[in-house]
Amino acid sequence: MFVETSVASISKYNEELCGDNVEIVENEDSKIIVLSDGLGSGVKANILSTLTTKIASRLLKKGVPLEEVVDTITNTLPVCKERQLAYSTLSILQIFNDGKAYLVEMDNPTSFFIDSKGNISKIEMKTRKVADKKINEAYFRLKNNEMIMLVSDGVTHAGIGGLLNFGLGWDGIAEHFERIIGKYQSSNKLVEELIEVCNAYYCMEPGDDTTAVIAHFREERELTLFSGPPKSIQRDKEIVNKLISNSGKKVIAGGTSAQIVSRELDKELEVSLVYYDPEIPPTSQLDGIDLVTEGLLTLNKTVERIININCQEDLPKQRDGATELARLLLESDSIKMLIGKKINPAHQSLRLPENMAIRKQIVKRLVNCLKDKGKKVIVEWF
Repeated sequence: MFVETSVASISKYNEELCGDNVEIVENEDSKIIVLSDGLGSGVKANILSTLTTKIASRLLKKGVPLEEVVDTITNTLPVCKERQLAYSTLSILQIFNDGKAYLVEMDNPTSFFIDSKGNISKIEMKTRKVADKKINEAYFRLKNNEMIMLVSDGVTHAGIGGLLNFGLGWDGIAEHFERIIGKYQSSNKLVEELIEVCNAYYCMEPGDDTTAVIAHFREERELTLFSGPPKSIQRDKEIVNKLISNSGKKVIAGGTSAQIVSRELDKELEVSLVYYDPEIPPTSQLDGIDLVTEGLLTLNKTVERIININCQEDLPKQRDGATELARLLLESDSIKMLIGKKINPAHQSLRLPENMAIRKQIVKRLVNCLKDKGKKVIVEWF
């Protein structure tokens, strides 16, 4: 199973820095999400919340008890000269690989539980004192395709004193979230739209730092990409077996690579002549393969498609090979690349665009781009 995390926030009007902070860390068996809202706004609040999330996430990752974590935070935060307080809120969500979850809230709004059908409810919490602080906590288990959303009070207070006397509140946020939950596949777009709703209720002048983070517990999406023939023809069968035996989506980028798979599997390769984009060669079809594209030109264009967007919903509504490949890559969590080392003399041709690099350079760019998007990427060379 996999925990997809997505964060969106806006700063208080006329403030450069957001006073909320989110820290996400992983260990072998769990993912830990920490949200904090620092006292006040701007630089001071940002320092308080950042210290809180850094301390909490690092200590929890090492297995330090909650009591010690809260005590350490309390004794570490710098005291505000104006208010004579060292204070920030705290929400902690730890989700284990098997679905077990632990939630802690200290002065943050109540979290949102979203089941697989999109119904929203509150999690039943128990209250206790930890290091002289009152906390709410819960132990529970998540099922496939369920979500938890943590928010700062800027979310529930959206519209306060302006469009609404008391702000949207927990129920108002839940109502808006239920309206948009069916629109998107990725939690990235969900959390972004929710924050846009809050900003609209603030009339585009937020009265507080506003942050939401979604943790989506679901099955891991895997993809295997084969591009470029192996240096030795004796390894053709090996690379095809690896492609076919891996679970998840299967993609081939390259005409020679597609011919190798077609030959080894004894399946017909159907080549299309339809250009959806004049700069990108057409795709092909091969039974058992989700997408077959041309090689380096398409990979290079795929990097351009991915580099400046957050999720697949931001891609253009096109059906060319680069856009389709970018969509499959962005939908995936774990990506394995099977890359051949054999050099095609045509790739050194001066007729290629100046920014067109050889396969190794393009693959490196693509890998770095995907890792920046939080993808797990493994590359095997043949």
